[in-house]
Amino acid sequence: MTESVVFANMTTDIMHTLYNTAKSNTVSMDNYLDWQKEYTFDALKDLRYGQSFCNQFNVQDNRIFYERDWFRCDVIIRSEWLERP
Repeated sequence: MTESVVFANMTTDIMHTLYNTAKSNTVSMDNYLDWQKEYTFDALKDLRYGQSFCNQFNVQDNRIFYERDWFRCDVIIRSEWLERP
């Protein structure tokens, strides 16, 4: 493949990722609270709190995906990903 084809494929993939993921402040509080109850089963599968949230709501946010401190992760989720009233 030529460099221009590789670059075109790479940019297409990036654009697809950007437009097909959740946007900030789009998760409802009800969905969030339901997910929190279900997280227990993900924790038993050794998934991190933020990792489970990202998987559940199709969120791409490396700060919460890789965060090991569930409290810090929850603060970020509540401030940036939950709907505002």
